[in-house]
Amino acid sequence: MREYVKYSLYDRISTRPFLTNIEKRWITFQVLYALSQCHKVKVCHGDIKLENITVTSWNWVLLVDFASFKPTFLPEDNPADYSYFFDTSRRRVCYTAPERFMKSITLEQNCIFNETQCNSSELTPAMDIFSAGCALLELWNEGHPPFEYSHLLEYRTGEYTPQKHLDKIEDPNLKRLLANMIDRDPSQRQSAESYLSQEKGRLFPQYFDTFLQPYMLGFSASPILSPDEKISRLRNDIESILNIFSPNKSSDEILGDISDDDINKQSDGLVIIVSLVTSCIRGLHDCSSKLHSLEILLKLARQANEEIILDRILPFILYLARDQNPRIKVAAINTITMCLSFVKKVPRSDANIFPEYILPGLAYLASDPSTCVRAAYAKNIATLAEIALRYLEQTQTDWYDKSLNKNSTPRINYETELQVLHEMVKQTVSLLLSDQQSLVKQTLMESGITKLCVFFGKQKANDTLLSHMITFLNDKDDKELRGTFFDCIVGVAAYLGWHCSVILTPLLLQGLTDSSEFVTTKAINAMSSLTELGLITKPTLCELIGNCACLLVHPSLWIRQAAAGFVSVAAKGLSILDVQSKLMPILSPYIQYSLIQIDRPELVLESLVSPIPRPVYDNVVRHPEINAFLDNLKKRKSARDIIESGKPIPTYDMYLGITSSLKKLTHRLEEIGMTQKIEDYLIAMDPILRKIHKHKVSAEAKSKSNDGKIEINSANTNARKCCHNFEARNSKNGFLAQASHQSDSGVPIRQILSRPPSPVSESHPHFGGSDPSTNYSMHERSYIQYRTAHCNAELRKLIARQQEHYLEAIRSREWAEQAAWQPQLPPPGWRVKGSLVAHLHEHKSPVTKLCHLPKTSFFASASIDGFVRIWDCSKMEGKNIANRSKQSYRIPSNISVAGLAVCENAQSLAAAVNDGSILVLRMDPTSSRMTLVQTRQLNVDEDGCAVDVQYLDSGPQSVLVYATLYGALVGWDMRAPGEAWRLENGLKQGVITSFCLDPHQSWLTLGTSSGHHIAWDLRFQLPIATIVHPTAERIRKVISHPTKHSWILSSVQGNNEISMWNLETGFREKVLWVSRAPPLSKTDVTNHGVCAMQAGCIDRNGFLLAGGTDQRIRFWDLENPANSCLAVYAPNDSLIGETLTYHERLIDGTSVIVETVVPSTTRSTGKADEIPRAGPEPPPAGHRDCISDIILCKASQCFMVSASRDGVIKVWK
Repeated sequence: MREYVKYSLYDRISTRPFLTNIEKRWITFQVLYALSQCHKVKVCHGDIKLENITVTSWNWVLLVDFASFKPTFLPEDNPADYSYFFDTSRRRVCYTAPERFMKSITLEQNCIFNETQCNSSELTPAMDIFSAGCALLELWNEGHPPFEYSHLLEYRTGEYTPQKHLDKIEDPNLKRLLANMIDRDPSQRQSAESYLSQEKGRLFPQYFDTFLQPYMLGFSASPILSPDEKISRLRNDIESILNIFSPNKSSDEILGDISDDDINKQSDGLVIIVSLVTSCIRGLHDCSSKLHSLEILLKLARQANEEIILDRILPFILYLARDQNPRIKVAAINTITMCLSFVKKVPRSDANIFPEYILPGLAYLASDPSTCVRAAYAKNIATLAEIALRYLEQTQTDWYDKSLNKNSTPRINYETELQVLHEMVKQTVSLLLSDQQSLVKQTLMESGITKLCVFFGKQKANDTLLSHMITFLNDKDDKELRGTFFDCIVGVAAYLGWHCSVILTPLLLQGLTDSSEFVTTKAINAMSSLTELGLITKPTLCELIGNCACLLVHPSLWIRQAAAGFVSVAAKGLSILDVQSKLMPILSPYIQYSLIQIDRPELVLESLVSPIPRPVYDNVVRHPEINAFLDNLKKRKSARDIIESGKPIPTYDMYLGITSSLKKLTHRLEEIGMTQKIEDYLIAMDPILRKIHKHKVSAEAKSKSNDGKIEINSANTNARKCCHNFEARNSKNGFLAQASHQSDSGVPIRQILSRPPSPVSESHPHFGGSDPSTNYSMHERSYIQYRTAHCNAELRKLIARQQEHYLEAIRSREWAEQAAWQPQLPPPGWRVKGSLVAHLHEHKSPVTKLCHLPKTSFFASASIDGFVRIWDCSKMEGKNIANRSKQSYRIPSNISVAGLAVCENAQSLAAAVNDGSILVLRMDPTSSRMTLVQTRQLNVDEDGCAVDVQYLDSGPQSVLVYATLYGALVGWDMRAPGEAWRLENGLKQGVITSFCLDPHQSWLTLGTSSGHHIAWDLRFQLPIATIVHPTAERIRKVISHPTKHSWILSSVQGNNEISMWNLETGFREKVLWVSRAPPLSKTDVTNHGVCAMQAGCIDRNGFLLAGGTDQRIRFWDLENPANSCLAVYAPNDSLIGETLTYHERLIDGTSVIVETVVPSTTRSTGKADEIPRAGPEPPPAGHRDCISDIILCKASQCFMVSASRDGVIKVWK
């Protein structure tokens, strides 16, 4: 028992985190409760001490090492007996009851005690009470024992008293209890049950007896719950638990009148539940369980005190923050932040918890591979920095508090510690602000950039935050990030002060010329907010108004509203003189009438002139010759001004240098609403329009790919040499050949993917094409045509993506169906004759696995002797006297091989070794030894060693699938590091003993030691069926059915039974039964079982070769049971010469094929039997031990190969 429990109570006292007061009460309660249970059944312990009180990680107490066999009485003048029996720790601590010491009685020279007297007296409960009292007194005195050996002898005579130890205990109830337990007079000591009854509601809270003890017992009693099951149960019960430990107003009626002190005491009891939760965390496997544990810890932290949060909860949340799953990391980060915010008063011992523990423990998250994890850290880093600063300031304040003892802890240098915090947070923030993903930077700014300003101070905020934020405007691909900059810059500027306006002015002006109208609106709103805060000087304000005024006629309503709001805010900050002399002249071209109340944005918006029409604006901005066009507009305006002044102007001057494309553009703009006023507005927006055009052209150039052509690399290369070329197939597989070449429209897919863009997509105006003979047709598209061009590009991408998916489906179908095109074993008309061809005995230990190498005459064998050997069955057809293995490989230290699989186009073998490694061996035709080319080492502590291994070749992936001792199914892509996928099978359903793969490679089925069959869908990696054998016996072997796609064949321990299960219905369709017991009997079970199975088809009829512990090999015809036979007999088999029949019966809806021995009616009396055989008697051909595996192998003819546990391999025909 001791090795399965984490601590003894002696070790737990000195282990951090130290036991709290309520935990010590709980342990005291459990010790007395355990004694009460023992004494009720007349059992006494005899040697209670801290070393014999064990404590689990969730503070569950167990009494161990009962010592009733030790002497009841000891000599008081000879410490040797005490040291030998009771002082194994050599601490000289003595907790033995005083009445157990007696004066020496010497009956003989070498005899101290009379044996009869020694054995006639038994231990009493009072003796256990004394020992338990001493142990508990040491517990409450922080490990200081009340008695040593000499002290106890003095205490027995009244010369010593442990009063100084009792005086250290403040609780009067506890002091009275312990004083009575260690009373010198055993008659004064009460029973454990009496102590529990007396102290209920006083020393021990009511919930110890009414709730906590029976509830915690459920986690320790059988059946033992797994950590995931414990967390699931706690999640369901946590609300009820919180109501018991922390009663609220609604529960006062139930619990009675409870004072605040009582509520605090009950809240302290939550540490016991916290210990129960945290003890499960390291053993959790399911993602949902880990998320639920964080949820539970957060609920407990809301009502727990500071010490529990920082010492008990926080370390385990940080442990989960290192989990591989991003979801768990995100939840852990959020939980840490919330839990730390619950701490209102920081214990002085945890003053440096942030720089020494929390921030270093979270630092790696800033560079986590998952974007969502980095975004979650960015969301919380500002809050964490704020909490860290609060902790530091509170610690500094507490140090100056005169009511505190300044000598208890050294003084903390505030400036030094603040500098350390700044540096650590700065490194993290700099990483997050320079992250490659805009989401991370955007999350950081939106979630607390102002908090970080306060944390860093003005100078460091300017150097660290503002310098990084400015660079966000250079990201022309993410308008959301640029918009977030203008949203957050107001808070930063408000903290830094007005002197930062010099830096912000060019940034705000840059926002006015952004290619996104969304960002422009944000920039104008930022101007308004900064102006309201008084952070913009008057000259700068006038400059911004001058640049922003032209946007009052922008086609976007958002921009016009934002610009009107900015004008109104500016008017509020300017004097009347400045408004009339500086502001009104700027606004006059854009308002219909004079305004008095310019500080009202709704009036400004209502007085604006009609804006520039959207089609006009979009055509101008997107035209490639915008510079020449705007210059032409200026010339036209100059010409109009001259004409209006009455001076004559030649016509050619007005159109001098105008290209035909500009003339067409001007005429088209005039047709869609461009007037002279609109021309004036466009001229006023000249600088803005030029920059917007430049930004848009740059952005479109980045997103444009080869003038609209989409390059798709089609995968036409064969991944395996044995893959058939579907293009060359004829009518034998006409459907697949046609499917691989043509799409639904009848057009060859490869032609679609490789042909140049169609003329429609390049030249039709609605699809964004252009005629290469003209330069201006593409640029003179209308607004609607421009919109459809983007949709057309997306449509082409979608079509290409669907075509690629279709090709992948065809390739997957090709790989799944390729088995149908390979030569099948056995050939038509084959029948095993049971004639021995070869007897191979190079293996020195049981053979565990046989594998046939496809398309060759080779087969491989693996054994417990640590050897993997390759054999050539073609060499066994002649008259070779000695058949030897062709190649071999010796596992270092001769560690046994549990599984073997052929992989990589039959060029390699994968061996699962019992030391937790998987070896990939390459066969070298020029050598007698195989070469080790790849190794994978499993984590034996977490997964155990591999118990079976198989190969899954799906074309795009080359996956080795192995099952481990602790229930993991892992797919290892041998061409890539790490795991391709991983499936977890709980040990509650038994240890995996065998598994098989669907021939179409869409599902996997495993068998366990407790009779479970679990089917997994490999496409979605989900369990799809669970079937339990009625007898719950061990599954020996699982293989797929040769003709039924959704059936499996499963052999179980006992009765040579082989069951055929339908995974779709979960029903047992057929059973092969070879036993004298009644068919499908659950009680009458024989010991023989099938260990080896090989299934196949002969003339489209399924068959099965089966061998096992009875040393026989049977041939089962699955379609015509009467054709079944016993192919190979055991040595000296009693069935030799007997007639066997196979008939089918229907039992409870299941078809049962039973082997029956037909009694012989005649007895041979021929003389041939009486004539002795000439020469020596030939040895029996059959196996002499359990048959472990069977395969088929083909040379010039088909052979059956069988192996047994005596290391012998036999080849049959």
